[in-house]
Amino acid sequence: MGSEALKLIQVENFIEITTTFPDDLIADDIAEVLVLGRLVACAQVSGPVKSTYLWKGRYEQSFEYKLRLKTTLERMPAVIELLRSRHPYEVPEVTARRIEWVSEDYAQWLVQSTASSIDPT
Repeated sequence: MGSEALKLIQVENFIEITTTFPDDLIADDIAEVLVLGRLVACAQVSGPVKSTYLWKGRYEQSFEYKLRLKTTLERMPAVIELLRSRHPYEVPEVTARRIEWVSEDYAQWLVQSTASSIDPT
């Protein structure tokens, strides 16, 4: 590591979106579409995770794969719309939270990675 300390900058327009899928292949496919479409800078698939929940009044447990997406506030509506149109669940978990602090280099990369668009469909 160099002599300079890692500096973080405060940002207002970066978002992390999280959703889950029943298998990693679907999560990988969606991740690819979003990254190649420049709607997100980064997509991370992790899992399996064991989910426990009530669905239509029944106790359920299943293994799922978590997809975490890094994008901008400007791109968020298009990301949400793509997830809604391609998600296999009737009621998918889709959450979003602001990213408040990042390294300056990461901020520049995220902006560049989502700067122009191609049709992701």
